[in-house]
Amino acid sequence: MRPSSPGVAAKYRDAAFLLPLAGLFLLMPPLIDLFAAQETLFGIPLIVAYIFGLWSALILVAFWFSHRLSDPEHHAPPPPDMTSPGR
Repeated sequence: MRPSSPGVAAKYRDAAFLLPLAGLFLLMPPLIDLFAAQETLFGIPLIVAYIFGLWSALILVAFWFSHRLSDPEHHAPPPPDMTSPGR
């Protein structure tokens, strides 16, 4: 689904602006320290799995936002109605 109005596009743009800030927040020491345990996930240290999983998720969300915001058809004005009588 593409944004249907300028208000929706502005919301996507604002959310895309906040995405790096959310990534930075998720990498701050209070949160990242939760994953600094000696546990492993399929043989991978938990902290490494967290960092690469978060990195992958941020890339996927940024890719999704880029497709939502780059639709050139959406920002063009609608063509005039040439089928109505009197034209």
